[in-house]
Amino acid sequence: MVKSAINAQQRATNGLKILLGTPPMTQVQANWRFLNNPNATIKELHKPLQKHLEQEIVSQCDKYVLALEDWSHLDYKNHSSKKELKSENRKDTCMKIGYDYQGAIAASDRTGEPIGVLDHNLKTADNVYSTYDDKIDMNLTHLGELRVRAKHMCDTINTDKKIIHIVDRESDGIAFMRGLDEDKQLFLLRGKKNSTVNYYDEKSKQTISIKQSELADKLAFGKEVKKIVYKKKKVTIFANECNITISRDATKMIAGKNGKRKLQRTKGKTLKLRFIVERLVNDKNEVVAEWLLVSNLFDEEIDAKTLAQWYYYRWKIESYFKLLKSSGFNLEEWQQKEPLALFKRLLIISNACILIWKIANDNSDNTKAIRDFLISLSGKQIQRGVDFTYPALLSGLESYLATLDLLRQFSVEDIFKMRDELVEIIGIEI
Repeated sequence: MVKSAINAQQRATNGLKILLGTPPMTQVQANWRFLNNPNATIKELHKPLQKHLEQEIVSQCDKYVLALEDWSHLDYKNHSSKKELKSENRKDTCMKIGYDYQGAIAASDRTGEPIGVLDHNLKTADNVYSTYDDKIDMNLTHLGELRVRAKHMCDTINTDKKIIHIVDRESDGIAFMRGLDEDKQLFLLRGKKNSTVNYYDEKSKQTISIKQSELADKLAFGKEVKKIVYKKKKVTIFANECNITISRDATKMIAGKNGKRKLQRTKGKTLKLRFIVERLVNDKNEVVAEWLLVSNLFDEEIDAKTLAQWYYYRWKIESYFKLLKSSGFNLEEWQQKEPLALFKRLLIISNACILIWKIANDNSDNTKAIRDFLISLSGKQIQRGVDFTYPALLSGLESYLATLDLLRQFSVEDIFKMRDELVEIIGIEI
């Protein structure tokens, strides 16, 4: 089934990649029956993913598992036949119609490379289809759901490694941080510039309340982390840190009198955290990007440089979404009308993503030659200095599997005979 799922180029289809040797409609019908079979449950389809993850954690992680988490809107505004479509009209964007994908992947604390798929959900107008709970509260916010999911991951993944949740700027909510800390969950979150923290100022010898951006200005560049290419420019990552506390009230809007909404404040525990400033600096010593991070991980072996590198790895979740969507499986073109069937297909595709990651991460002697071979088969151009990309490996693997399927159906002599006949038809040597 995974082999059939690998298709990097299809744009609109009810089925998966059409293979040789079986009538196309037979394959489409078989796929439809499988995705709509009540015995092929979400949990059963997710079991191989979880088993693989637990095996990879043993060999790929030292002390921690990096849980890279984010949300992605699936745009189906041109798919009116789909059921349970949700609409969202934001002030800063046009009408968004589709589903919400709440996803997470696990990465190695040693290399930052993806090793497996964690629990994830598909939220529609009427339901949340999930790998970990079939009764998720529809009214939970992104962060509310993530807190529940984070706790479930730690309770169900069979490993002695500690999970650290790495989330982008949307996670800068004190209620969310307190919730994770209360559940004894480790986190590394990106903060917002205007969020206030408490910092002990050595000059005045007192604790002051200060915005995170102002505190960042007080810290020097610190340690060099690594050199990278950022927006096609070479930059160097630096990281520095200090200890902070956060004691501010949690806030949320609630319904008030006469239909008006009002701000509700809730006091909570003071959190003791690490504040990390991660800066990307160009060759002119100019800061081209700055990320403000907070973490409740206090481990003498994990310094600011390591935490900064771990946050840098967070972009791998964006690459995963890109592989699912525009640069790989074209998730937003799938024609399944039932969201449950679409989510089941997504679980199958997740297995295919794991195959690509294994090929990308393997360091055995022959693997580089295999990667180069797949890149050649893909026909995709690779940026100078880059050995491979996930979409190119996916496309190459698809072509290779199609070639193997072809060789099972036709002899080499048959193939060259057809080549000669084509030359006669078109009049051009091929």
